[in-house]
Amino acid sequence: MGRKIDRDNFFYYTAQPIDQQIGKRAKKVTEVWKCWWCYRGKTRIMTVVAAYLYDGGSIPRIAWSILGITPSGPGDGGFLPHDVLFRAMGGKKPKAYKGCTVTNENGNAVCVPRVEADWVMYEGLRRGGIAKHRCRIAHAFVRTFGRWHWGGPMPVAE
Repeated sequence: MGRKIDRDNFFYYTAQPIDQQIGKRAKKVTEVWKCWWCYRGKTRIMTVVAAYLYDGGSIPRIAWSILGITPSGPGDGGFLPHDVLFRAMGGKKPKAYKGCTVTNENGNAVCVPRVEADWVMYEGLRRGGIAKHRCRIAHAFVRTFGRWHWGGPMPVAE
């Protein structure tokens, strides 16, 4: 994409998750998906298992036109890791991962703070091609209103 990689802060993922609409609520099922990031000098590696169910971006419909971001599409690269981290409280609820892992470069499991989870969403949106100013607005919303969803329930198949 031509973006310069900062040695202390970077975000990279292997591929966009598949977009598989399931019913009206548009829940998604992923392929095996990996992303790497470095936040404030700490490297993280996230692996999302095949068939992990997530609900895309939890964006109110009224904000779709304001932000120009919908719950699925190019933003999935930011929404998926953010969703996994949020549901598991950054790793404090390991059963919420349902087989997904977050490790450091040595392979040790790590807990990620909410501020880092929100940064991961922002960087994933940027990597997905969303305009910087729209990503900043989405990041501000999630920083302001995300606390009520930290550690929330996982989406379930209908």
